[in-house]
Amino acid sequence: MAVIKSAIELAMERTRNLVLGEEEKRALADKEIEGKVRAVVRRYLEGMTEIGGVTKELDGINADKSLKRSVFIDIFINEFDIKEKNGQLLELFSITCSDLGESLKNEFEMLRKRFAEQVERKEILIRKEIMERLNENGISGDGLEPNIEVWDEWKKGMEEVRDIFKGRFAEWKEKLV
Repeated sequence: MAVIKSAIELAMERTRNLVLGEEEKRALADKEIEGKVRAVVRRYLEGMTEIGGVTKELDGINADKSLKRSVFIDIFINEFDIKEKNGQLLELFSITCSDLGESLKNEFEMLRKRFAEQVERKEILIRKEIMERLNENGISGDGLEPNIEVWDEWKKGMEEVRDIFKGRFAEWKEKLV
């Protein structure tokens, strides 16, 4: 009589001699560490833990500091909003990059200010362009204040600024990691 094997048993027989290489193991470990760091940061940003808890949790993750810093900087780049206050992100930045010294913190602050100024200039130009278009269509007046954030021009302009910002941060990340 023949033995009927399950799909799992067949898969186990076929993969019995397969072993992960060193590079694959390292990539898998890096991915696991990245997930842990992202979870810690997410809990903090959502108000589920305090900054002291973040420090303890990050210290508890057994990994190379540059890997943890790299993951954090990726999160930072994605979460950072030029127009918003980024107190929590900046606080995390100061913890994660505390050993890098004041010069890099000052460089970051200068970069942030430069992009904030660029957003402000872009807003003035876009507001003027929208007002001119509205005026051409016969819509004008002293009380007219368009909500530029809903206009496509604004969204496109902010995407441009954000892309430039991400590019600069990618360069900056190379220095840090």
